[in-house]
Amino acid sequence: MSWAWYLGELADHLARGVADLEAGLALEQAPHGLDAWDERALQQALAAALARDHEVAREVHYPSTAGKKLSHRARCDLVVSPAGAPLSRGEPLPGLCLPEQALWLELKVARQWRPGGARDGRYGAQWRRNLVADLQKMSAEPKIHDAALVLVAFTEDEASLRRDLDGFEAVLVRADVIAGFRQVRTVAISDRLGHRTCGVALWPTVQRAAIACAG
Repeated sequence: MSWAWYLGELADHLARGVADLEAGLALEQAPHGLDAWDERALQQALAAALARDHEVAREVHYPSTAGKKLSHRARCDLVVSPAGAPLSRGEPLPGLCLPEQALWLELKVARQWRPGGARDGRYGAQWRRNLVADLQKMSAEPKIHDAALVLVAFTEDEASLRRDLDGFEAVLVRADVIAGFRQVRTVAISDRLGHRTCGVALWPTVQRAAIACAG
């Protein structure tokens, strides 16, 4: 199975999750919004949103690290498999999804502003470096066929989001990192910190093994 055709629908599901979380906070009249949540809390909430339609495993060790000490094994944020077919953790049992049949997702969060009204110094160059590193790591994994990078970005408006996503793709070109066409969804959020838009962007990786076979 290839997940390449499915990333648009997955982007829809993630955006729906963001919209539902935002609606819940509005109903509670919460003083803090999603843009104040840390990355781990957002990952957990979006994993729960995806679990409505899929099997979702969190913090999964990359297959190629098997045999190494646990402290030396890199982990992937989310691994998605079809509903009713949980991810196999090594045992090829009937009904389980093998690692090479699943979709591996690294999820990162970026925000223009931080509580208190100051610009978040990590926005821009730092998250771009982290995203490039994640794409390189996933594309080099020999036992993964389908993977994607997910960025949840909180920005002032949609124009800022599009500009910054274009800037990131320019960084990819300079770093000689190949990624597929992005899928982007936007959700309007209440302005608590200076953000009015939450963007969900996905880039599929292009696995190096596939490039080698094509060559």
